[in-house]
Amino acid sequence: MNDTEYKVLMIDDDELIARSTAEYFNILGIKTAYVTSYDAALEFLGTHEILLLLLDINLGDKSGFDLCRQIRESHDMPILFISARTSDDDVVIALNIGGDDYI
Repeated sequence: MNDTEYKVLMIDDDELIARSTAEYFNILGIKTAYVTSYDAALEFLGTHEILLLLLDINLGDKSGFDLCRQIRESHDMPILFISARTSDDDVVIALNIGGDDYI
């Protein structure tokens, strides 16, 4: 991957959170893109190689858990779940379906 490629993809249905997180990483020199839906994430991953995925659990009418499962079928980058949800069940599910960490 060359330096013009994205390194990180932020996926969150809250555009303000997604955009501000991506901007923060970009300020730090880590080229980051964001999308705000399940389908947009799959489309983006179909055309870009990513080194790290930041994924929210709630994606509007779809689930970040389902997206993680689908991404794991064809991609091997680290997936970090980022969520305000603090249930131990959510953490266990995230890690058992292929998430690498839960923040």
